[in-house]
Amino acid sequence: MTMRAALRHLCQHGVEALTPTKKMSKAVTVGSYVAKPSRVVWHRPLVSKRVGNDLRKEAIRQGTYGSFDTTTGVGWEPSWDLVLHSNRHQSSRIGNIQPSKKTAKERSREDRALKLEENLAGQAQAMEDYYADKEKAKVLDNSFEARYKRMMRGGAAGGGR
Repeated sequence: MTMRAALRHLCQHGVEALTPTKKMSKAVTVGSYVAKPSRVVWHRPLVSKRVGNDLRKEAIRQGTYGSFDTTTGVGWEPSWDLVLHSNRHQSSRIGNIQPSKKTAKERSREDRALKLEENLAGQAQAMEDYYADKEKAKVLDNSFEARYKRMMRGGAAGGGR
């Protein structure tokens, strides 16, 4: 599969073909009125990420990954991977981008079991402490208003039945 336009852009511009560019909007002329360029506009990259990924995979299959020939357009430069996958392990204001999963061999059942055991090691004592503190925090209010409210709710702690 050859993508001649993408290869031509990579030969001419190199890594800049994979990055979006920021440009000022053009001035608009309507009759005698000339509107000023008021905002900055982002332009898409000359080579899309999908096409870039296809070219990278083809270079790996052909064994030309690691060097790029600007005359023939064969190969792929490893430094372009950083641009192609720039936000793979970062978070942005849009949302959190999680790192890719490990392979099945790296994600073994034994590792997961050890991780769970570590997390559950002090859990029973922590739960006992939590409920003991919660019980201590309860203070029984014996004022008339508090007893009346408890009786109206039908609580057994109202007393006096």
